[in-house]
Amino acid sequence: MILPKAAQVVNVHEGFSSVLVILFSQISESFCGCFKVILFCEAAFVSGLGMLWYEASHPSVGMLIGAVVLLTVGKAARDVPLKAFLADQLRRLNLEQDQELVKDRARYWWGFCWILGIIMGTMSTGEWEVLSMISCIAMVVGSFWFLLGMPYYVYEEPSPNSPLRCVIMVVKAALLKRHLNYPVSPNELFKNDTKDAELFPHVAVLRWLDKAATLESSPPCPGLMEQQIAGRLFEVAKVRNVKNLLKMLPMWLTFIVYSLVEATGSTFFIEQAEQMDGEIGKRSHFPIVIFVILKGFTSFSISMIYQYLYKNANQRRRPLLNRICFGMLCSVLCCLTAWRIEVYRLSNLELRRIDNRVDTYVDHISVAWLTPQFFFLGLMDGFATSGLQHFFESQVCESMKDYGPELNELPLGIGKFVSAICILIFRSWFSDNLNTSRLDNYYEMLLFPASLNFVICCLVSYWYWNQPNDNKILDDAQELEICIEF
Repeated sequence: MILPKAAQVVNVHEGFSSVLVILFSQISESFCGCFKVILFCEAAFVSGLGMLWYEASHPSVGMLIGAVVLLTVGKAARDVPLKAFLADQLRRLNLEQDQELVKDRARYWWGFCWILGIIMGTMSTGEWEVLSMISCIAMVVGSFWFLLGMPYYVYEEPSPNSPLRCVIMVVKAALLKRHLNYPVSPNELFKNDTKDAELFPHVAVLRWLDKAATLESSPPCPGLMEQQIAGRLFEVAKVRNVKNLLKMLPMWLTFIVYSLVEATGSTFFIEQAEQMDGEIGKRSHFPIVIFVILKGFTSFSISMIYQYLYKNANQRRRPLLNRICFGMLCSVLCCLTAWRIEVYRLSNLELRRIDNRVDTYVDHISVAWLTPQFFFLGLMDGFATSGLQHFFESQVCESMKDYGPELNELPLGIGKFVSAICILIFRSWFSDNLNTSRLDNYYEMLLFPASLNFVICCLVSYWYWNQPNDNKILDDAQELEICIEF
C-alpha cells in the first residue's frame, strides 16, 4: 500500500522535525551558539540532498532512509537558530533599537526569502534525479555564500542559564516538596512580593507548583542558601513565570487536532494535485508548487495585516484569541472543502483500458479545483499558527518570549504523529493509488475532530479571556529585572 505508507513517512518526518526543534534550540542557546548550529544544519541538508541525488540513479532503501534522517535533522535545526541569528545581525547597527521592531524586520525578511525560494522552486522541473541534483547544488552554493559573510557577522555567546532549564528545575523542586501543605500565609513563600498566599495565575491544577517557593520549616531543615543551591527553593517570581508558561497547555492541546488537518496539506493534497489534470490549454502545465506559494503568501499576508491591526488594538488579548479561533474555524472549512472536492473528483473518474491489457482510471478534473483547500491552509497558518506565537508572547515574561517558536512546534509535531496513527487505523480506506482509495471518507472523518476542536478552542479562549492579567502584578522595571535573572 504505497499511498498510506508514503503519507505516514512524511508525517513522521515532519513530526520529528517539529519535536527536535526544541532540542536544537537548547543546543544553540546553551552550548554551541546559533552560527555553529546553522553550519551543522547546512551540512545535514547538503549530505541529505546529495544522498537523494545518488539514490535517484542507484536505488537503495538504506540510502533513502539515511537521506530522510539527515533532512529531518537539518529541518529541525534550521528555523529557530537561523531566525535568531538574523535578528542578531539586524540588531547590530543600533543597540538601543526597539526589540519589537527588530523582530518585525526579521519576520519580513524571513517571509520574503521564504516566498522567493518557493518561486525559484517553480523554475525547477524535470526528473527526480535532476531535481535532487539542482537542490543539492543550490544548497552548496547557498552555504558557500553564507560562509563568505563570516568576518562581518555578530556572534552571540551561548548562555548556560537557559529559562527552559529553570522551568525543569522549578517543576523538580515542586515534586520534591510534594509532601508539604499549601502555604496559608504570604510569609511562607520565599521572596514573596505580594500579599497573597497563592501565586498567580490562580489555576487549580497548577497550585502544586507553589510548593517550589514554599519555605520548609520542619527540622532538620537546611538554610535558605543551601536549599537554593540544592534546587529545592525558588523565588516567587520564578515560580510565577513557570506557572504562566504552563498555563499555555490548554491552548497547545487544541493544536494537536489542528495539526491533523494541517498534515493533509503536505501529503494527500499534494497527491491529489499530482493525479488531477494539470494542463492549461494545449501547451502549458500547471506547476503544483503554485499551491505552496498560494499557501505561503496567504499566511504571510494574513500575519502581517493582523499584526498591524493588533498593534492598534486597545484590548490586546481578545484580538489574539479571536484570531486563533478563526484559524480553527478555517481548519473545519478546509476539511469540508477538501471532502466535497474529493467526492466530485471520484464521481468524474473515467475507466480506460491501456494497451488492451490494463484498466486504469483517468482524472479529467482540473487541478485548479484544489485552490480553495490550499487557500484555507494558508488562512489556518496565518490566523492560528502565527496567532499562537503572538498569544504566547502575551502570556510569558520577557526572557521566555523567544522560546515561542520551538515550544509551539511541539504540539504540531505531536499532531503529525497522531496523523500517522490515524492513517494506520483507517488503512482500509487506502489502496496503492489515490483513484482507488476513499480519501473522501478520511476528509469526512476529519470534519468531526476539527469541528469539536473548534468548539473546545472557543471555550479555552473564553477561559483565557476571563483570567486576570498577571502582568499587572509587577511593574515593568521589576519584571525586566526578574526575567534577566531568570
